[in-house]
Amino acid sequence: MNKRQNYLLSDNGVKSIAKQSLPAKRMRHSDGDSLYLIHDPKGSLYWVMAYRYQSDKDIKPKQKTLHIGSYKTANQTIDGKFTPEISLKQARIERDKAKELLAEGIDPKEHREKEKNRFEQKDLFKVIADAYISERQDTTPKNVQKLKGYLNNHILKHIGDYPISAITAQDIIQTGLAIQSYFETQGKRTSETAHKCMSLISAILEYAINTQGYNINNVALGRSKALRPHRAERMKAVEQHQFADLLKNIDSYCNDSSYAHPQTTAGLQLMALCFVRTKELRYFEWSEIDYHKNIWRIPAHKMKMRQDHIIPLSPQAMEIIERMRPITGDTDYVFYNFMSNKPYSEAWFNQALRRMGYTGDPYPKMTGHGFRQLASTGLYELEFSSDVIEIQLAHLEQSSVKRRYDTSEHLAERQVMMNEWANHLDDLRAGKAVKFDLLSPDELEQVMQARRRKTTDILIHDKNILIKSLQAQGISDDLIKQLTKQLLK
Repeated sequence: MNKRQNYLLSDNGVKSIAKQSLPAKRMRHSDGDSLYLIHDPKGSLYWVMAYRYQSDKDIKPKQKTLHIGSYKTANQTIDGKFTPEISLKQARIERDKAKELLAEGIDPKEHREKEKNRFEQKDLFKVIADAYISERQDTTPKNVQKLKGYLNNHILKHIGDYPISAITAQDIIQTGLAIQSYFETQGKRTSETAHKCMSLISAILEYAINTQGYNINNVALGRSKALRPHRAERMKAVEQHQFADLLKNIDSYCNDSSYAHPQTTAGLQLMALCFVRTKELRYFEWSEIDYHKNIWRIPAHKMKMRQDHIIPLSPQAMEIIERMRPITGDTDYVFYNFMSNKPYSEAWFNQALRRMGYTGDPYPKMTGHGFRQLASTGLYELEFSSDVIEIQLAHLEQSSVKRRYDTSEHLAERQVMMNEWANHLDDLRAGKAVKFDLLSPDELEQVMQARRRKTTDILIHDKNILIKSLQAQGISDDLIKQLTKQLLK
C-alpha cells in the first residue's frame, strides 16, 4: 500500500494552475492531508478541506467540506502585482486548525459559522430572545421568570449561539426532542416544559420577524408535533379518607426522620390549615400578620392573581406561627433556611413528603400544592359557599363576585370557615367520624344557623373594637354611627 503524500503543491505550482485556461468542469488539485485547490470553470480558485464528522443528529459519520477561502476571484488576473487572498501556506494553517477542532470533537464548519457571527451579536438567537423577554410588559414577573428559565435551562444550550436566520426546522425539532429526552430521564412520559419551550421559540421568531424586521420564516410553527402530546396530570394529593394519616405523619415527622426540622413540620401543618400556594407560605413574612384580627395579609405582588389576599388565621394556625417566633423571629420570614440564608426552596415540602413515603409506595403521591385540592374538596363537602371557598383559595379575580364578597361580612364568613376547617382537621387526627353530606336537612340547617351566629359574633366584636378606636381618635358619635351601620350591612 502506497503511503499518502502530503505537500504536493507549491506556490509556483498554484500560480501555474491559475494561469491555465478555464476548465470545462470543476477541477480538484490535492495538496494532501485533506486540503484541495478547486479550479472553477468561471475562473475562481479556492481552498477546501474534506473531512468526515458525525454529529448528534447523524446515524453515522458524514462526508463534509469546509470552504477555507479564495486564492483568487474570477475577475482577478495573475500578474506581477497579484497577491492571493489566501496563500498555500495560509490554507495549510487553516487546515491544521480545523484538524485540531476535529480532534476535540468539534465540527469545524459549524465552528466557522459561530465564529463568523461572533461579532454580529444582535443577530444571535440568544440576543433576540433576551430582547423579547425584556419587552414582555403584558405578563407578570413570575411568568417572566418562567420564560427565562425555559431559555437558560433548556433552549439556549442548543440554539442560543445560532444566528436567527441560520436556524432550521430540524434545529427546532432536535431542540424539542432533547428537552423531552431530558425529562424522560427523570421518569416523565410527557413533558409540558418541552412543549412550552417550542412555543417560546416560535414566539421569539415571530418577534424577530414582526418587531425586528428579520426576513425569515417561522420554522418553529407546527414543530411541537414532533413531540409526544402532553397529558396534564391531576394535582398529586391523597384522597380525603387518607387525610387523617397524612396529618398524623406530619405531626410525627420530627420523631421519625433524621432529616426533619421543626420548621418543616410547622410549615406542613400550616399548609394544611391555610392551603395557600407553596411560594406564598415560603415567603410568609412576620410583618404580614395582623394580630388585631388574627389574619395574614399577603400583598398583591406575591399572589398569582396580583391581588391582595387575606387569610383568617384560626387559633391552631396562630399557635403554629408562634412556635416559630423563637426560631425565626429575628429574620423577616416566618420560615427561614439558615443553611442558605434565604427562604426555603420550592423542593422544601415535596422532599419532606417523599421522605414520609408519599411517593406512590407505600403511600399515594402527595405534593405541597396538593393541600389546596384537599381543602377545596373538604370544604365543599362541609357545605360552605362555593364563592367563599374559591375566594379563600384565591381563584377569583376582580369580578362582580369578588367585589360583592370583599366586605367585612365576607371576611367574617371566611373566619368561621377557617376555624371550622381547623377543628375538622383536629377531628380527623382524633379519629372522629365525619359525616359530610350525610347530614339530614334539619341537621344541615342547624349547622348553617350556628355558622351565621358565629359570623354575627365576629362582626359585633369587630364593630365594638372599631367604635373604641374611633372614639379614642376623637371622631364624632354621628360619624361613628354611620360607619358602624355600613359595617353591619
